[in-house]
Amino acid sequence: MRFLLRAVLSGVALGVIGCAVALALLLWRGLDRAPSIAEAPPALSAASVDAAMRRVGELDPRKARTQRGRITLSAEELRVLLQMAARRLPATRAELALTGRGDSALGTLRSSTALPAGLWLNTELQLGMDEDGPVLDRLRIGDLPLPPALARRLAGMLLPGVLERIGYHGDPALIAQALRGAQLSSAGLSIDDRAGRGAAREGLRALLPPGEPERLADYHAALRQSLTTPGERGNSLLPPLQALFARASQRAARGGDLLTEQRSALLVLTLHVTGRSPATLLPEAADWPAAPRTVLTLRGREDMAQHYLGSALIAAWAGGQWAQVIGLSKEMRDARSGSGFSFTDLLADRAGTRLGERIAAGHAEPAKLLAGGLKVDALLPPLDGLAEFMPEAEFVRRFGGVGAPGYRAVLADIDARIAALELYR
Repeated sequence: MRFLLRAVLSGVALGVIGCAVALALLLWRGLDRAPSIAEAPPALSAASVDAAMRRVGELDPRKARTQRGRITLSAEELRVLLQMAARRLPATRAELALTGRGDSALGTLRSSTALPAGLWLNTELQLGMDEDGPVLDRLRIGDLPLPPALARRLAGMLLPGVLERIGYHGDPALIAQALRGAQLSSAGLSIDDRAGRGAAREGLRALLPPGEPERLADYHAALRQSLTTPGERGNSLLPPLQALFARASQRAARGGDLLTEQRSALLVLTLHVTGRSPATLLPEAADWPAAPRTVLTLRGREDMAQHYLGSALIAAWAGGQWAQVIGLSKEMRDARSGSGFSFTDLLADRAGTRLGERIAAGHAEPAKLLAGGLKVDALLPPLDGLAEFMPEAEFVRRFGGVGAPGYRAVLADIDARIAALELYR
């Protein structure tokens, strides 16, 4: 009996040692001293982000479509979406290459993530096609290739965490549903419109973090109370802004996460100023008491409130770079076929972006200052001297276009105005 016990213990010890050796070997081969993607991808242009977001927007289940067919995301649009997602992961670079091979295609997705001690986690996924759509063919971690079956199992284990980190909190099976029947080629990814919109309908709620329905209901009630409270505020955004950020501070003091609370407050305010109901995100919100349909303004202008809050929301959720790119993209569209290019809009965009960045960075000062009640001059700099409503030809004639010295000089002036305010320091 004693001999048998010793044998069992020895076997267990050898198994543990073997696992430790295997793990050490995996770490040794899976980690590198340099990234496989030598340089961070260049900043995305406003036009490329705008095109990608518009194409994804075609899957919005709330928008009616008279014809159904397939929606194609080009290789460039896929690259843009990949970079936007990678920005949500810490110290991560990513790139995608699509190469047609006969009737099928091979897509290679590479990523490099910086780790402590100067190490890098480099991965390479190769995607092929089968009868159901794209499929993972191969996974390499460092210089360690994994068998397809093991690669798929590992990818299935890691995918929920990655999706949650980039802002998707739903069932990964919904994404698989959207990709069922999809076609991957060197031109891009073609998605069946019906399947994609069906998955989007189920997955829209999954874009919200856990606990968001309760938070949105509370902030919606606070907004409704603020808008129905008698006072001489007129249509100013400032009183409801103060009320919701005071509520965020109170909820954080009772154990809530301050970042999450401020994001939820911004979401409710942004939905209101853009004329949308919370029911666009949560069907149950259709039963909430409606807030008064009050047009909220900054410096007496509805568009300033919309630009400011929209950019703050994007920056708080996705980062300042995307807020600025999307804001600039809108101005370029306006210059070509809308109300014209306006530096006043960019000032509101960049001030809102700065607020969102500070919220995302975990600073407590914005909530404290906003809850205390700021005057408009402390929230949004004066618009004096900023040109607006310029058609594209006039904008190019006066300022040289985006990136020209005249344009950069105005942006420097705008940034200096914003930096002078305590809220954004």
